Parts: sequence; structure tokens; C-alpha cells
Amino acid sequence: MRLAIVIDLDGDIMYVPEDTSVFANYPKPKLFDNFKDAQEECNKWNTGVIVDYNTNRSVDEVSCYNDIRPFDSDERNRAKERSDTNS
Repeated sequence: MRLAIVIDLDGDIMYVPEDTSVFANYPKPKLFDNFKDAQEECNKWNTGVIVDYNTNRSVDEVSCYNDIRPFDSDERNRAKERSDTNS
């Protein structure tokens, strides 16, 4: 199993790139052969989640994003209304 780290970068989900000094479009992901190394890299990122690179399923027992989906338009509108009400 090849592991990768997925991060949320300003609302965009992407793999941690091999070269973190430059975030080009569609960079080559940094891959790991074992969980220990992947966990060490994941600890460097606030939003990092360890995934199986081949299936894109989370292998992290703490932070799992397999069931997270984007808002549909009704949910987004309700969230905006709540935000306006709370402001």
C-alpha cells in the first residue's frame, strides 16, 4: 500500500507535494511506504489526513474524511442564512 497525505489548502483538497517549497498545479504527490513515515509528515500539516494513494480512502483512525461531502446548494444557502442571522 502506498500512502499519501491529503491537505485542505484554502478550500482545495490536494496531496502534499514532493517539493513543498512550490505549490504548482497538479504537483507530484509525496508517497510513503509505511505508516510511521506518513504520520511524521502528516503531523506537519494542520489539515493533513493519511490516505491510501491507490483508493484515496483514509487510513487514519483519528481524522477520517471518507464520509465528508460538499454542501449541496440548499445546505449552502441555509448556512449563509445562519451566518447572516448570527452576525
